[in-house]
Amino acid sequence: MNKKGFTLIELLIVVAIIGIIAAIAIPNLLVALQKGKQKATMGDMKSVGNAIESYITDWSFCPQGAAGPISSIDQAYFRPFYIKILPLNDGWGTTFQYARGDVATTTQDLYSVESYGRDKIDSGPNTEYDVTALSHFNNDVIYSNGQFTVGPRVKR
Repeated sequence: MNKKGFTLIELLIVVAIIGIIAAIAIPNLLVALQKGKQKATMGDMKSVGNAIESYITDWSFCPQGAAGPISSIDQAYFRPFYIKILPLNDGWGTTFQYARGDVATTTQDLYSVESYGRDKIDSGPNTEYDVTALSHFNNDVIYSNGQFTVGPRVKR
């Protein structure tokens, strides 16, 4: 009698190989998903920054709005003329924060757009204004006055 099929040992070896491949691939997939969210967040922040820079070029001061959620600058003359769709949330679903200089002083053309990162926690005033490692997704990302002052390092 000649029966065809797989033995239990062969099936266990295949399952073990699949487990090893999954153990290697899943962490890399999770990091890739976080990198995608981070890059989308940075792209949105840069778009908002470009719109604010255009506004400053025309008006010589930042768009008015209270410090806080970026929706405070979603005024009829800012959107859709300077930016068609104003992104309100970062890649992790947290509202972008907007701060601007004082119109009555020489800081009227200074601004910043901030994302709290994956952990959704504001790092506070002790945040060092330096770039951080690319894989630190919990760190804040800040786009100020035309450049990223806090955010992932650009690989060279």
